[in-house]
Amino acid sequence: MSMMKNTKILILFSVLICVFSAFSVNAQVKNADVSLILSPKDPGANETVSASISSFVADLNKSFISWSLDGQTVIQGVGQKNFSFKTGSDNSQTSIDVKIDNTDGSSITKQIIITPAGIDLLWEAYDSYVPPFYKGKALLSSEGIIKAVAIMNSNKTSGALYNWKADDNNKIDSSGYGKNYYIFQKSYLDKNNTIEVNVSNLLGNSLGSGKINLANGNPKIVFYKKDSTLGTQWQKALEDNSRIDSNGETIVFEPYFISPKNLNSSNLNISWTLGNSPISTPEIKNELSIRPESSGGASKIKISVENIKKMFLSASKEINVNF
Repeated sequence: MSMMKNTKILILFSVLICVFSAFSVNAQVKNADVSLILSPKDPGANETVSASISSFVADLNKSFISWSLDGQTVIQGVGQKNFSFKTGSDNSQTSIDVKIDNTDGSSITKQIIITPAGIDLLWEAYDSYVPPFYKGKALLSSEGIIKAVAIMNSNKTSGALYNWKADDNNKIDSSGYGKNYYIFQKSYLDKNNTIEVNVSNLLGNSLGSGKINLANGNPKIVFYKKDSTLGTQWQKALEDNSRIDSNGETIVFEPYFISPKNLNSSNLNISWTLGNSPISTPEIKNELSIRPESSGGASKIKISVENIKKMFLSASKEINVNF
């Protein structure tokens, strides 16, 4: 009886060995079991890139691995898991293929196609004030609104997916198909911000990336004279100790880089001081008409501008004028 029992156990054990052996033979490594990774993830034009493969299923250290660049085998060997190459110029394609012959007899191929498009990442201070005909760029202000736009140096923008990041944080709501711009408001706690965009096609192939660093600008006030015929003389700032015509003149101040750009906004508190006395804000808030009562005198003009809704967003300036 005991011998019969032992015989049954041996038969069951043999069956289990056959089952597991069959399972081991059939459980071959699949394409999805191997990952092909690039560093950097979104390479640009003429950039050195490192490619590597990894797997939790296959023993790649024992596999025969062959790397091809644009259809030409470049390097091969047992355990050859890493490969370095250089991308081409803007809009050129670079094809990376890796073939893996596993010890279980299976063979798989992974491919990545890179088309660096060259991304120009531009920005504008969406609500930063500059006077008319100003040829420079409006600078950022504390808690200002910024718009970043990704412009591809390519005709392959159709179907492009844009992935935006601000200070290393993914901005999922602002990312996606055709979303080539990103709008955000700076925090008064941030002196600098880093904006990044990665662009890919619908197949997941990289089309390029861009990155900019943004720093706050400081609002400043500049005084000008306003001619009754020619208008504001923006070509020449009114300097300290300038002379005011005895027939009277109009002085204009321009609060560069203040926010909002609408000077009539209720968020802006504008205060004029003439001499040492505050005066009522004129109907046109950034213009003050002065008519000297006598010649040979002098006075001090001071202006202060403050955004009452935002912290640390104010500017002031004073000048002396002679009559």
